[in-house]
Amino acid sequence: MGNQKQYRELTWLSVVLAMAVGAVLNVGICYAGLQIGFTIVGSTVAAVIGFGILRGLIGLVAKNVGSILEVNIFQTVASAVNTVNAGIIFTVPVLFLLGMEEQINYPALIMAASAGSLLGVVMIIPLRKQIIELERLRFPEGVAVAAILKSPGAGVQKALLLLIGILVSMIVATLTKVGFAPESWALSLSNPLLPDHFNLGESLGLPAGFRLVFALSLLSLGAGYLAGKHGLAILYGTILNFWILIPLCIWLGWVPAAYADFTFASTDYEKANLFSGAFAHFTSRHLGIGMILGGAVAGIVIALPALKAAIVTLKAPAGEKGREELSLNVVNIGLAVGFVLLLLSAKYAGGDDLSWGTAFAVAVAGSIWLWLAGLVVAQTTGRTDWSPLSGLALIAIAIMMAIMGTEDKFVVPAVTIGAAICVATSMCADMMADLKTGYLVGGKPIKQQIAQVATCWIGPTIALGTVILLWNAYAFGPEQARILYERDQIAAVEAGPAAVVEFEASERSPELLPPGTPRLGAPQAGALKAAIDIVQSGDIPLNKYVAGAGLGAAISLLVSPGLGVMIGLSLYLPFMYMIVFGLGGVTNVLLTRLRGARWAEDKGVPVAAGLIVGDALIGIVFAIIEVVKGASS
Repeated sequence: MGNQKQYRELTWLSVVLAMAVGAVLNVGICYAGLQIGFTIVGSTVAAVIGFGILRGLIGLVAKNVGSILEVNIFQTVASAVNTVNAGIIFTVPVLFLLGMEEQINYPALIMAASAGSLLGVVMIIPLRKQIIELERLRFPEGVAVAAILKSPGAGVQKALLLLIGILVSMIVATLTKVGFAPESWALSLSNPLLPDHFNLGESLGLPAGFRLVFALSLLSLGAGYLAGKHGLAILYGTILNFWILIPLCIWLGWVPAAYADFTFASTDYEKANLFSGAFAHFTSRHLGIGMILGGAVAGIVIALPALKAAIVTLKAPAGEKGREELSLNVVNIGLAVGFVLLLLSAKYAGGDDLSWGTAFAVAVAGSIWLWLAGLVVAQTTGRTDWSPLSGLALIAIAIMMAIMGTEDKFVVPAVTIGAAICVATSMCADMMADLKTGYLVGGKPIKQQIAQVATCWIGPTIALGTVILLWNAYAFGPEQARILYERDQIAAVEAGPAAVVEFEASERSPELLPPGTPRLGAPQAGALKAAIDIVQSGDIPLNKYVAGAGLGAAISLLVSPGLGVMIGLSLYLPFMYMIVFGLGGVTNVLLTRLRGARWAEDKGVPVAAGLIVGDALIGIVFAIIEVVKGASS
């Protein structure tokens, strides 16, 4: 260990490059999360990119650049910048779906998210030794990143594989958005060369009640590959919902009156699509949310022993080798700054409707829940690589509304503080996984902590800007097609009679997206909207929530922490993306068995990361084109 000082670790080069890469990943993963319903952990992707840039590219022209420790700092910063997107896209989009975008106080929202990011980092610092060194939790993501960093001489090769994945994915994604006009070779955005999905069930003549629709999404395939066997829980839940529950309900006639004539043998595939959405509305979403909440509570129960041990660890003095963490003085200052920012953001988000006393109560309750939720997420990701983040976010917003009230005027401040809590918990999970990586490769925890504290404020603004961009370009949510239809209809009326005639001749439908438009279902925001609507109406289907909660808690306690949450989540995620996600996970498992874990990791992970980045970046580029086109017209 005495020679460790000669290696580059916390350098300006690694931090600045990582901030830029993290910003790009943030934008791309925001897009992915709104499409498939959950985010991809960015540490693995960041490690591959960092290896490729520092050791592969810069290492060709500069000596002693790209040590394992320097690349570790790179992935720590890059993942810190992009990880917060989960906290944003799980919460903030619900305000757009509720029609409250004009009521959002954006400075307060950015302040709250930045406060959450800071609090998430400093609150988890004192728990590192307990969770990583004493409990020795696995943190599969952290172990995988450490394995990537320890691969000698693979920088250039991994960079090349990453680039191949990006290029292939960009080409395929572009072809699903661009084609040629029917009567000329002019480029057209309304006639793409490739469909964004294909209905294999319809081609085979299968009953419409048995869905077999596959998205042409290399993003989903790559995400599934990165998740590997741990992501197969999503596939299990998808199969349970779409191939067992829905066909069973149709076969037994357990359907609303509007679908009474829809039988299992029906070949009305359009009605089958509508029924799947309706089924999520009246059954599977409630059951899934219940499972998420039950799994989240089970996670708290599992984490209780660690809570006690963590408090003991906090009181312990520094060891003989000196302090390995940031000092408690720095932690306390960070806590104080974060709390003040949380208090101010609560007050300014609520405006005159929220008193300073209530804002203080919200900030205190939010801080307490934030710390507890952060520990739960750190514990569950340490065991399974999956966390009950969405369930904890739902509980957080419910707590905020319980304190402030359920009226519409309190929804914006409740979601604002809920976003801060969700950002904080996602940062806790990411930082603990990164510290696990550092522990395995011999890094100094204090340097990683300095890097994260210094850069944690960047991500929330980027994620929020991406959400606004995608809303203006494509809209999102379960009713994305209807929102776009009404937008274009209003724009045509404002443009004049000729535009109205052209709009009517286009045969647009409020049920179908225009060709080339990405499907951004924002399932998490849709579920949160449903929960808020139910709380405000008082019409809560308790039997479905209780059944789901019991099932989610049982699975998490008896089988694996976090598993109940993932199965519950998959009950309302879009089938055509989740089935492709599952195929990616199966591909990882098969390649691991056939070629070995090292080959599947060294060759497969960079390509899979490229598939995610390329697809997402094309989606963002076309979103910018849509916004610019709309502004110019």
